[in-house]
Amino acid sequence: MIDIREKCQPHLWLLTGTVEGHIFAKSLLKEGWKITVSVVSDRASIPYEKLNLEEILVGALTTEEEIQDVILKARVNESGFDCVIDLTHPFAINITGAISKVCRELGQPFIRYERAIDNISNAFLIKKFTDLGNYELTNKSILLAVGVRHLKEALTVVRNSGAEVYARVLANPESIKMTLSSSIPEENFAVLNPSVSSDGKIEKALIRKWNIDGVVCRQSGGKNEILWHQICSSMSINLWLLERPCKFKYINSIDSYEKLIKRLKSINME
Repeated sequence: MIDIREKCQPHLWLLTGTVEGHIFAKSLLKEGWKITVSVVSDRASIPYEKLNLEEILVGALTTEEEIQDVILKARVNESGFDCVIDLTHPFAINITGAISKVCRELGQPFIRYERAIDNISNAFLIKKFTDLGNYELTNKSILLAVGVRHLKEALTVVRNSGAEVYARVLANPESIKMTLSSSIPEENFAVLNPSVSSDGKIEKALIRKWNIDGVVCRQSGGKNEILWHQICSSMSINLWLLERPCKFKYINSIDSYEKLIKRLKSINME
């Protein structure tokens, strides 16, 4: 087996937006890689501050030009990135499209990590929020856990279906601000820190308090989705999953750390 450290510490750029980002970065450092990480906010950078990284880039990358600048700057200042790894959220389709396009144009090795999709319950899969209109929701109490960027759209559809709408919102300034700007009453949403509520006890308490009949969340994979499967199954309430986007079928993604290392080693030997 070839030790990747035989080369002079090859350099990876990780664009992160999932819990796997920190896990992979920590493991790759142990494997001997130099790591630069991109995160969207100061809050998201906190878990990475204790790692021996080359750099933490803070701020959303919104254009192809911004992505290109990072790659080209690395080539000017050193030998560039051996690979760019996309660890952004499964629903962050704009950034994934931009990263893959820029890397293709610059001849930059690129790997997309995509969480595996597991069919672990009898959840209802919907392609778009308007599909909720096909279900009888009149006088039902529906809890939205869809991410703040989808909140207004889901809220409108569910409310127009005759349901009372509630929401679970993550404890960060952007989420709280956007929720307050929506038409959902303040008494109908709860702000939670996901690291504190990871065992589901708070979510279950909210379901009992609000007498929830069903939950709407995204098919994002990971611990959050698994938690909702478990909660809804144990409490005998409905779960609707917004289907994960399949826009990038042309990208040959990997779905595990082991596959990532195998791909990286094949790139490193070229």
